[in-house]
Amino acid sequence: MQRKLALALAFVVALPAATVGVTGQLNSHGIEGNAAEPAVAQTDDGSNFTRLYVDEQYRSLTLKPGESESIEVSVENGEDEAVTVDPHVYVPKAGQRPVKEEWVSIDTGETSLDAGETLTVNATIAVPEDAQLGRYSGAIAFNNETINYPGQPAHPVHTASLSLDVREDPTVTVTSGSYGTAQVQSGETTVHEIVVENDGDQPVPVNPQIETNDRIHYAGDFQPLEASWFDIEAPAEVAPGESETIEVVVAPPEDADRGRYDAVIDLGLQDPARPDDRDHWQRVDLTVEVWEQPAEPFETDFEVAEDTENATLTLTADSPDGSDGPEPGFDVTLVAPNGTEVDAERVRRTDSGHVSLGADRRAVRTDGDYADHSGEQQFTYRIEDPASGEWSARIMPENTIQFGYEITRDES
Repeated sequence: MQRKLALALAFVVALPAATVGVTGQLNSHGIEGNAAEPAVAQTDDGSNFTRLYVDEQYRSLTLKPGESESIEVSVENGEDEAVTVDPHVYVPKAGQRPVKEEWVSIDTGETSLDAGETLTVNATIAVPEDAQLGRYSGAIAFNNETINYPGQPAHPVHTASLSLDVREDPTVTVTSGSYGTAQVQSGETTVHEIVVENDGDQPVPVNPQIETNDRIHYAGDFQPLEASWFDIEAPAEVAPGESETIEVVVAPPEDADRGRYDAVIDLGLQDPARPDDRDHWQRVDLTVEVWEQPAEPFETDFEVAEDTENATLTLTADSPDGSDGPEPGFDVTLVAPNGTEVDAERVRRTDSGHVSLGADRRAVRTDGDYADHSGEQQFTYRIEDPASGEWSARIMPENTIQFGYEITRDES
């Protein structure tokens, strides 16, 4: 049975440090004391808590309806005399959804624990077939001592907290297009495709909705995409055992300001195997970079010495992950010192990328265990035996909103 060891448990009973065997003098702000000589934690009336030390105070389980799993929890008696422990289920009175007491069975009842002795308790958590999906919290308490904090209900002192996630295997998945970036010229269109697969036994309705500036916080230089720029073509539902493609057409008008725009598409999918309050899996992040094609080429000058054998111009165009649309390119003209225009010959084209073996939500192209991130393309132009003097390179970009250039000269 799978067990997840969570670093931060979303549904764990919040207990102060003293409740898990850390001792110290207790006041209204928490626990203080000398680490070398810890004092016994006390209640408001001055009485002492029993010194019980619970091992592995936090447990996180993931189970399907109808499944069960057993855990072991150890408690040590730190007193100089025998104490009575009574392991039982504690259900929080406030906070997250409480675990059902009848789901937890403990193999040890009330028992006497000698000084310095350790007791190992076996608890079995059994989720019934009709259990509601979601996260539950609870705890195994070892006696009836409790502690109060202002504004909070009383908590047991000596516990092992439980976080239980009841879930089924997902039946509806977004198999591609869950994240997308596109570059589009103002007045043009770009299409982003989203593929949804239904492995369940009942049809799943599809109801895409655009979430823009009224529901999303934007950081940096991102702006909200206008809902009027969208046209979504989607089926009414995804039939059992089938997959469907949703097409998102983004058409910024000719007067749209250039820049980066962002939106979230809520696909409106309901997976019977997922809790209703967790719908992030079917929300698509879409980033669109709007640009304007310049009327004139970019121009830069460079010097050529008399002993130069050739001059090479290398242009680099970025290809963002998940970029839709035509590939970038360039129209290049080199101008000699005497004003003659030379059509440079493109001698090389290079594609580069990056492959990740780790999970990455931005990866949109996959092949088995490999996530292939597109990187950049390089275009190399060369002229042989260039005349000495000042040259100019005129570069007209096509289908790219940014590029880099490098000019090298091989000298004899």
